[in-house]
Amino acid sequence: MSQKASRKESFPPFFLEDIPDIVRGHEIWVEHGMQNVSPGDPVVCDLCFGHNMKSDKAVQVEKVTPAISGTWGENHEVEVSTAEDHLLMQFIPAFAGYHTIGVEYDGGILNLPHPGLEGPKYYQQYTKTILPVGDCQVGNCQIVNCQAGGNCQAEYDPTVGHELEIIPLGYRQYKVGEHILLKILYDGHGLPDIIVYGIHAGNRENPIEVTTDQEGMVDIELEKGGKWMFKVGYRDPEKGVKDLYDKKVMTATFTIMDVGENVWK
Repeated sequence: MSQKASRKESFPPFFLEDIPDIVRGHEIWVEHGMQNVSPGDPVVCDLCFGHNMKSDKAVQVEKVTPAISGTWGENHEVEVSTAEDHLLMQFIPAFAGYHTIGVEYDGGILNLPHPGLEGPKYYQQYTKTILPVGDCQVGNCQIVNCQAGGNCQAEYDPTVGHELEIIPLGYRQYKVGEHILLKILYDGHGLPDIIVYGIHAGNRENPIEVTTDQEGMVDIELEKGGKWMFKVGYRDPEKGVKDLYDKKVMTATFTIMDVGENVWK
């Protein structure tokens, strides 16, 4: 696997105003600025919709399905509301450990007349991020009465179960210069030969692109600190439904909010 900067992403050769955003390259992702969260603290996250970490508008609340899962169970009480250019998701974690915030966005069936876009297609998007609650680190958990015996990571599965999903293997608190290993799952199986984009919030126009190996994995160096988003898209004509749509068009994203600086650099 080789890592390189992408000169240009593959999108339709026209960007007309009447083409829906979800068709011309917009995706959902989750952002937050939460730090030092403890059980019982209110958590607020932004569900954004735009391109390469630049949010343009809020999607319709009724089209999103959020879910929170974590080391010791699930929290289904997620309040969703509309803000200026994004949605707000709020919940209260009941326990310590890593919490996965996952969202499904149902873009529905679109049948466009534009050249290259003809034919009805079903658009579905997925996103997730991971929020640590309590001081939970690999092999060094400081949580009082931690049920994992001092190692929360040993009990944490970052898989949500989305149709198309980006899985961080060996998830931890990352530093600049470290590598993140991602596995792309489609219907629970590794997806080979697919491009994964790595977008840094400070360099949205020049994403990194890496192609998955035969097991659906990529290795990406986190070259800068701060916010990162990883994105993959997939079209499957085998999931077309006769007389309804000819293929399913899916996008999945995964975000990291706090890649830290290495003090020794």
